[in-house]
Amino acid sequence: MNGRTLLTAIGSGITTFLLITVAVIEILDFEFSAIIALPIGLLVGVVVLIGVGVSMSSLSAGLRRLLSAYTAFGLTILALLGLRYVNVGRSVLSTDLIVGVGAAAAVAVYVALFARSGSRPTAQ
Repeated sequence: MNGRTLLTAIGSGITTFLLITVAVIEILDFEFSAIIALPIGLLVGVVVLIGVGVSMSSLSAGLRRLLSAYTAFGLTILALLGLRYVNVGRSVLSTDLIVGVGAAAAVAVYVALFARSGSRPTAQ
């Protein structure tokens, strides 16, 4: 397992944890829904982390690019939420902006990886 695989596995687990936890909190319409959502998100995130770590090398180039973009989304969200938590740009970093920047980061990573893979010469 190389560094990129490890970072992608960890980032995918974090992204999945965030998305599943938020989805379960939004689906359950009662006050302490996070008590149920956090363990579910953690469990699914760990399963994704292990799955990506084991199968990353056997995926096609397109799926690896997509997985790297998915990872970039979650890590960007986490970084911006961390900045917001420590009061760096709290008045500017709204939830909508954070999600938008995360989506833009995912698209940028996918496009950059796609452009990089298209510029490589093929061995004949």
